[in-house]
Amino acid sequence: MKKSSILLFIAGTLSFSSCTKWLEEKPLSVVTTNQYYATPEDAEAAVNAIYAFIYTPYNKTGYDDLAASMLDIVSGQYINKSQSSITIDFYNLRYNAASPYLSSWWNSSYTGIEAANLAIANIPAISMDNTVKSRLLGEANFLRAYFYYNLVNIFGDVPMKLTPTSTPSDGLLPKTPVKDIYEQAIIPSLQEAEAASLPAGPDGSGRVSVGAVKTLMAKAYLSMAGQPVNQTDKYALAKQKAQEVINSGTFRLFQTDGNSTWFNKLNNPSFDNQAEHIFSINYTQSINDASHPVYFLPKEVSFLRNNYIQFGGFSPSDAFIESYASTDLRGKSNQGFYFNSIEVDGDTYEFPWAIYKFMDPAQLDVAPQSGKDFPLLRYAEVLLIFAEAQNLADGNPNQDAYAAVNAIRSRAGLAPVSGLSSQQFTEEVWKQRYWELSAETKHWFDMVRTGKVWNPATETFVDVVGFTLPSGAVFSTTNLRFPIPLAETQVNPLLK
Repeated sequence: MKKSSILLFIAGTLSFSSCTKWLEEKPLSVVTTNQYYATPEDAEAAVNAIYAFIYTPYNKTGYDDLAASMLDIVSGQYINKSQSSITIDFYNLRYNAASPYLSSWWNSSYTGIEAANLAIANIPAISMDNTVKSRLLGEANFLRAYFYYNLVNIFGDVPMKLTPTSTPSDGLLPKTPVKDIYEQAIIPSLQEAEAASLPAGPDGSGRVSVGAVKTLMAKAYLSMAGQPVNQTDKYALAKQKAQEVINSGTFRLFQTDGNSTWFNKLNNPSFDNQAEHIFSINYTQSINDASHPVYFLPKEVSFLRNNYIQFGGFSPSDAFIESYASTDLRGKSNQGFYFNSIEVDGDTYEFPWAIYKFMDPAQLDVAPQSGKDFPLLRYAEVLLIFAEAQNLADGNPNQDAYAAVNAIRSRAGLAPVSGLSSQQFTEEVWKQRYWELSAETKHWFDMVRTGKVWNPATETFVDVVGFTLPSGAVFSTTNLRFPIPLAETQVNPLLK
């Protein structure tokens, strides 16, 4: 069994299903909350249900509508291929508070938080095995922190709520400063999760692990050290938590061997929840299909055996893909992170550079079906978090920081770096983040915390404000936060 059973919870009701991955079947029955939280099975189902809300922004809602794309398409590294007017608006930095993409992030996050709050409040009273109870509460706390981390980075100041809703008026809350949400919600929730009885790694199950908790803690501390919180003492904590993941020996980078390249281990569902994959959104082919593999199929040519229409979401800009070194296997080395040709049944198809990172091999026969997970936390990012945080905490990169960066570079076919100043080392890490984590919805978070963006045309980091995207749109201060959805501000005047 590749992924464990995690069920769907929706706003005050719990729906039961039997699954082998996070979310695979439609609900078969409904139980109201006043009948709930009585048995160990209720506790398990309640926590399983929280996972469901991670999916929403990463699932297509139309021909080529994908809410998660907004976090990459505004970074200036990609060319829009989507025909969706919603995506086109973001590509042109036209943020519309009525956008369903914004509602997707907001609604799924807060419904997930409410589900987590219910579980955290009610599970302690259930008579059950204490180790299992601890694990379930650890998962719920991690997921609550995950949702809040996304909210503060996407929207900035947002309402903070750490208890279940009992009346409609409970939801009419003012905005809480980002700093307070980190200090009162995100970090405490992760500390609770860290102390819980969680497995070291996903072990093929896809569930929250100690490694996932420590990785998200490292990310949160790194973000707190940057804008808008600017608590530079948090670099030391980010370094510590990332180093704990590294020293655990639980995770490792995929490497090429006689059977497969490391690229094809990243994009093959058979390797999900293993080695490099710390925490991912879980999918199962033909039961709960992933959207991202088909979203990135090149639209210019059709090479699928079942003739499914290829349409593309976005592709690397010429400047971005040219910014990779010519020897970098991730760049213009066909079928690294990108591809511009593919051979199918003896025929070669050529097209403009497209994203290969999520090219599930099964798509050739069964597209749009795919069981490829989407990576949320990957070991490569842990190495880069550690390298950046150590350098900025201690004033200069040490041997371990160089080892972390050079592990990424070596796998990509690049020579090791050495002898860099602190600033040069920081920028080297930032560049590797853009090149290594491309199309994984990470660019936006780096833009928020650093106030900088990679300008591939000049191969330098520049201020986000004033940066020109391939669309010709110019980043302004107001573009540094997405607007709270219109439906929310209409209902809650405290959010205006």
